[in-house]
Amino acid sequence: MVGKLSELSQNEVYLKMPVDELNGGLKRKVEPLQKRAQQVRSRLGEIEQEIRRYVKALGQGKLSIGRLEAEIGALELNKDSLQQQLYEIDRKINESAIRTYNADVLLRTLRDFRTAFATLTPPEQSEALQCVLKGVTVHRQQLDLEIFELEEFHPSSTNRKEWLPGLDSN
Repeated sequence: MVGKLSELSQNEVYLKMPVDELNGGLKRKVEPLQKRAQQVRSRLGEIEQEIRRYVKALGQGKLSIGRLEAEIGALELNKDSLQQQLYEIDRKINESAIRTYNADVLLRTLRDFRTAFATLTPPEQSEALQCVLKGVTVHRQQLDLEIFELEEFHPSSTNRKEWLPGLDSN
């Protein structure tokens, strides 16, 4: 398994294709969220206009205060619900933006892991693999690895020296 990770870290083209596919999938997931966010923003604008019309109607004596309170109350409830929906949609969009993958960073991380892994003792290697791998699925022709994203392995991490003693000079 570590050998396969090592091979993968040497093959830039092979690594970039799945990363590009993954990013394309993320983009396709975000597009409907962006469309829905625009619809919600549009409806929120309409609600604001309706509220202004009711206030104007009150000022012109075309509407009672009781009716105004009822109508604006209903619109405010709808507005609050839409704002909560918009918050959730924006959160999902931002979460997806954060998850965009960079093939160069992934390649560098795999190479760093390979280098650091070689410096570890067998018990430390076992522990490192348990910390990195979420799951392994064995198929007849392939091995699927599901990995945790560890900040400690990221090139900008200040924790790298603890986890990756072979890379102190970085």
